[in-house]
Amino acid sequence: MDPHPAQRLDDVVHQRVRLGILTVLSSEPRVAFTVLRDLLGQPDSGLSRHLRVLEDARLVGTDKVIEDRKPRTWISITEAGRHALRQELAALRSMMTAIETGGADPLAFATLLGDEPGERDRERADLVISEVPEGFRMSRESAVDSHYKLVSMPAADWSSHSSQALTFRSHGLLGGHFRSFASPTASAHVMLVELGNEEGPIAILSALAPSTLLIDEMDPYRGFLLDREAGGKLGICWLAADRYLACVSMTGEEEVIRELLPQFASGQRAKLTR
Repeated sequence: MDPHPAQRLDDVVHQRVRLGILTVLSSEPRVAFTVLRDLLGQPDSGLSRHLRVLEDARLVGTDKVIEDRKPRTWISITEAGRHALRQELAALRSMMTAIETGGADPLAFATLLGDEPGERDRERADLVISEVPEGFRMSRESAVDSHYKLVSMPAADWSSHSSQALTFRSHGLLGGHFRSFASPTASAHVMLVELGNEEGPIAILSALAPSTLLIDEMDPYRGFLLDREAGGKLGICWLAADRYLACVSMTGEEEVIRELLPQFASGQRAKLTR
């Protein structure tokens, strides 16, 4: 029996963003990084990661130059990249022919439509702030599954976990990402969730109490400054953008929170809206 066409697919090329990169590059001598980013709807960090994979496989080349006194990066496809793309498209055409002439093929559908395992987790991670104020370091992080569980810390729980899980799941929770930061004066946490539609994040924000901590140029948001039983304060900022809802929280002294929480929230807002 001949091998299934799916076995001819290349793991490096077939991932949907990388396949898109090669397809765009195949029709142009070179394409600017920013143009490629906008065409594929990728954040800078996500596109850079995929380009590194393709460059390591020698399927694309990059050229960093200064034009009009500004840095610019040009991307081009190599001959090896063109050959890999032709092979990939030939395999896909074989699979589509098999589907059209032989009925539905579960393996073919799974290969054509499925994301690379963990790809959505990495894309969500790219949307969580990583550049933070001086003195903070990342202490832990985890993907969040569709049941609102931290994948790398499945036993983790907090006082509002159950109610948040119920709320997010009622709006079609798809997953998310969690990241913690520590410094000598405060601890900060960012929880990002992706919901099933754009109405969910705004609906959840609207259901929260009015803000008690005001942060400039942050709408739509809700901000709160609360007392902690163990002493000190807890600052919270909820943000909404498209299908994403982010909670940026910080524990520490009030003056530290008032100074630094807006910086974290502003950085996270920029991640979601760029």
